Amino acid sequence: MNEANYTENGFLALGFNGRQPEMADYYTNTGSLYMASLIFLPLSLPASHPFWTIPVEDWTMKRAWSGDGFPIDRKIP
Repeated sequence: MNEANYTENGFLALGFNGRQPEMADYYTNTGSLYMASLIFLPLSLPASHPFWTIPVEDWTMKRAWSGDGFPIDRKIP
């Protein structure tokens, strides 16, 4: 663990490697770092989970632009 990537309170620091807040956009904050990490959450699911096993479907925007009907996006159970 690179200690430079964390604040004195143990939170992720803004920056690429260490504390580099000048690299962040004005609207970025510590919470943004944690929200971005949510993309990795599915990696903790077992291979048998529906997230990995349900058949592939066209996504909402693809359906919408092709003129197909589509349900409201919902979370995967």
